[in-house]
Amino acid sequence: MTEYVDVAIPVGVRKTFAYSVPAALAGRVSPGKRVLVPFGRKMATGFVVGCSNERPEGDFRLRALREVIDNEPAIPPDLIETALWVADYYFTPPGEVLRALVPAGSLTAGERKVKLSERMQTLLAGGLRPAGLHAREELVLDTLARTGELSIEKLVAEPGLRDAGRWIEAMVERGMLESVDSVRRARVVEKSELAVRALPADPEVLARLTPLQHDLYIKLTAAARPVPVKTLAAQGSGPGVARALEKKGIVEIIPVKVDRIPFELAETPARKVLTFTRAQQQAFERLGELMRSSGRARCLLHGVTGSGKTEIYLRLIAEALESGNGAILLVPEIGLTPMLSRIASSHFPDRVALFHSGMSPGERLDQYARIRSGAARVVVGTRSAVFAPVKNLKLIVIDEEQDGSYKQDESPCYHARAVAWQRLQRPGGVLLMGSATPAIETYHGAVKEGTTLHLTLPERIEARPLPEVAIVDMSVEFQRHGRKTVISDRLRWEIDENLRRGEQSIVLLNRRGYARSLLCRSCGHVATCPDCSISLTYHQDDNRLICHYCALEQEVPSACGSCGGLYIYFVGVGTEQLEQIMRTHFPKARLARVDRDTTRRRGALARILFDFAARKLDILVGTQILAKGHDFPDVTLVGVVAADAGLMFPDFRAAERTFQLLTQVAGRAGRGRIPGRVVIQSFYPDHYALRFASRQDYAGFYQHEIEYRNLLGYPPYRGLVQVLITSKSEEKGLHIGNRVAEEIKLSALRHGARAGLQVLGPASAPLEKLRGQYRYQVLLKAAPGTGITPIMQDAFTELGRRKIPLKNVKVDVDPLSLL
Repeated sequence: MTEYVDVAIPVGVRKTFAYSVPAALAGRVSPGKRVLVPFGRKMATGFVVGCSNERPEGDFRLRALREVIDNEPAIPPDLIETALWVADYYFTPPGEVLRALVPAGSLTAGERKVKLSERMQTLLAGGLRPAGLHAREELVLDTLARTGELSIEKLVAEPGLRDAGRWIEAMVERGMLESVDSVRRARVVEKSELAVRALPADPEVLARLTPLQHDLYIKLTAAARPVPVKTLAAQGSGPGVARALEKKGIVEIIPVKVDRIPFELAETPARKVLTFTRAQQQAFERLGELMRSSGRARCLLHGVTGSGKTEIYLRLIAEALESGNGAILLVPEIGLTPMLSRIASSHFPDRVALFHSGMSPGERLDQYARIRSGAARVVVGTRSAVFAPVKNLKLIVIDEEQDGSYKQDESPCYHARAVAWQRLQRPGGVLLMGSATPAIETYHGAVKEGTTLHLTLPERIEARPLPEVAIVDMSVEFQRHGRKTVISDRLRWEIDENLRRGEQSIVLLNRRGYARSLLCRSCGHVATCPDCSISLTYHQDDNRLICHYCALEQEVPSACGSCGGLYIYFVGVGTEQLEQIMRTHFPKARLARVDRDTTRRRGALARILFDFAARKLDILVGTQILAKGHDFPDVTLVGVVAADAGLMFPDFRAAERTFQLLTQVAGRAGRGRIPGRVVIQSFYPDHYALRFASRQDYAGFYQHEIEYRNLLGYPPYRGLVQVLITSKSEEKGLHIGNRVAEEIKLSALRHGARAGLQVLGPASAPLEKLRGQYRYQVLLKAAPGTGITPIMQDAFTELGRRKIPLKNVKVDVDPLSLL
């Protein structure tokens, strides 16, 4: 019998907690189950991550579990192991990682309630009370006498009892109060509805039925499963008829579980079977061999845009299912899941589950239950789907593996690519990363380090040519037409030609809003967010200035806020303005805009994409949402406005991201029978990222970029850890940053790793103020193989011992952005 357990509690603490197990609960405890435990003065829900019969070392008092919430583990044991790895590698509280594994809102919470003890109730009823009470204790007794049983949260919210929590335990021990621990119902639970099921009936009973009753009974006996009452009502059989049959004992009305199905899975298109090219066949056969082996393999499927990577994914998933295994298919954007989930559903009917943050909490819970039970063996989703509890997991596919959205910015700051590889360590299986523009680190691992198998698809399916790319020098357009030129002569002519031929076009501008900023031409003042060191963006649809980081909104001023001048001017073009310009130039075109503003409402993005796929639209204008994964055969033209905007960011990955974005969006053109064209507009037409992207020359770009990485000591040659300190006070933030940097250096010396570790900063972050908080960063550069976690653990333990406030100190291992 288990006597002790290790419990991870989602409280932001980078450790687990030991508890004893009462004899009554010993047989019910196992890893992955949720338990109710006392934590400080409150009750908390935690996850069991380990069981033991040996008492943990240390001189401390163990508290006991109060309740085991689950009959079956909420999280499978293999995922517990993965979560603990994530917590260790990414230096993250294990409780936060485990909380991220289950659907939001499905966690139950512990609650402690207090009431007057029977003795105290008797004393107070007789007008008596114990002598020597503190005034706060008197107030607690009076409040509970008036209200009865209260949770501690509600009790301390009463007037004058804000800090009463510290008095309650003592009052319980002295017999004045009684405490009761309970489990609060989760916010999101299974949904059910009443349904009617037929029972065997005596012929004499049937003979006495009315025509309505007889028709309903025949309909129910023919149904394969209970029929919902509301369905019967819609068909003309009211609830009264069903209740009459129930009284006769020939039907029963029972609650049945309702699966909340995401609309993306509600319709399944016809399945298309495609013929492999020679390169596809070779890659598929090699991957199939690896899947049939008992080992684990990490593979990069490096194929030009339109080379048929998706078809290989689907064939491999089919092989996994045929052998009784499961698969996960990850996509970078919620916007890519509708199309891909429909395609997957057409190949694997009733076996696909969808998992992304755009679903309702109820849908996520039901999809999770389908995966957990084994009813769904294929999961299509975004980053968080890497934790889906798929049974017999054998294959994880990461489409567009280079995309930054696979890295979570908030704690736990994991990367889905690393988590996927870790999940396959024990069971074995294939991690397949697909991309036309792999991350520099991934490609380096494949071609230089040999840690990843490199498979290539060098040409498009059906030998379709890559699109013809033209780079337009916007400085020439400026000289020719003036500063208001947004669409070049070349791009405008190409769009006109496409509309004349009835072909579709995509125009990308990776900046939403109407104008980038508001400028005073008298004094040069730019309207900025008071809480963030960023300019406010003008949104014409709302007629507001909006901060894209903290969502602050302001009215558009009629005069400069600095000098009072009246000459204010909108600078820079966003997708709102581009849409307006496009509608002016092409008034007869059927056009839609795709950005965060137009796709806020649930399902809006999917509807626009489905309309475009159905040829109900001629032109899509939008941000990078349009750049990846979409397959529209009738798109023959892609235009890119302000292609060099991303190069302005103070980040060592700026060129890589620009190259990837341009290559990806260019790849949307010419995927059908008609060759594609791409027009890229830039003020820096000779930049190497643009030149290599125009030729879709990844190898050339890699050779150019890797030299900079090696020279400056960036990944893949050095690992990075960002420690970000935020504070409302500049001085306090800098002070904490200095203490953190000093302690990490000392810890590195204690661990003998100083030579392999470089500690830079603290320095102001490029975005030095966000949401009212000043930001400082300490950047760690580590040589490959340097053990960072022990150094960080030692440093932060010492900082805690010295009472350095660490609440607003965030650690990001392998960060993708240093802004």
